[in-house]
Amino acid sequence: QCCSSLSSQLLFRSKMLDYLTEWVWGSEATTCLEGIAYLSSACLSTLITKLVGIAIIAGACLNKAPIISGMLETKSSAGFSPGTMYGEVIMYSNSAFYSILKGIPISAWGENGIMTLQSILMVFLLWKYSSPPLTNGQKLTAVVAYACYVFVAFRVLSEDQYYLLQAANWPALLYSRGLMILQTYKDKHTGNQSIFTHGTNFIGTLIRVFTTLKEVGWDLPILSGYALSMCLNSTLIVEYFAFRKNTEKFRASLKEKKKE
Repeated sequence: QCCSSLSSQLLFRSKMLDYLTEWVWGSEATTCLEGIAYLSSACLSTLITKLVGIAIIAGACLNKAPIISGMLETKSSAGFSPGTMYGEVIMYSNSAFYSILKGIPISAWGENGIMTLQSILMVFLLWKYSSPPLTNGQKLTAVVAYACYVFVAFRVLSEDQYYLLQAANWPALLYSRGLMILQTYKDKHTGNQSIFTHGTNFIGTLIRVFTTLKEVGWDLPILSGYALSMCLNSTLIVEYFAFRKNTEKFRASLKEKKKE
């Protein structure tokens, strides 16, 4: 029994090693594994790309945490509008769904799936703290519209139409981030927006350009979306610092109202 148990453990580890090496290096797994002590530049760059991708996915888990925390603390959705948040959900969903449908490795897009879930959570918080409050009819319309969108993406679009998901990201991105930029300029404060979120979005997108080139190649629908995202995120970062003092005063006033 002892030998049988040991043999099973070794077999399991061997299969896990085979799976991991194939996931990292694909068809070159055997070659790279045999030279593991002296990895070639191609094997090493692929390994680093995978590790960076995993790091970005892990970092995405905390991306919107400061915003969610701020909304819960102030009980306010200041800095965000329904249009902004709905656009965010569609934008991240487009990228995640496109990658799933195209069979792109999760290490190249996993953060978009996580950001989709976080954006949906923020929509619920927006519904709870929005002033004036949204009606149940407005909320139901949003839920039905998103359900129809998911159905169309996975059941209606043919393979040669998948690019439409990424093509739709341009207007979704311009709409959501554009509204946020305009709202911030109008209010002269950033509300519950977070420099951590804007900063990690910018840096993560920049890194994603290089990992996409390495793992996917010149996929222009994806790369053009990243370029636009970097431009809009840089604008949000500039606004954050430009209206920083006003934002501090605004958040202080919200905390005072909360005490009352």
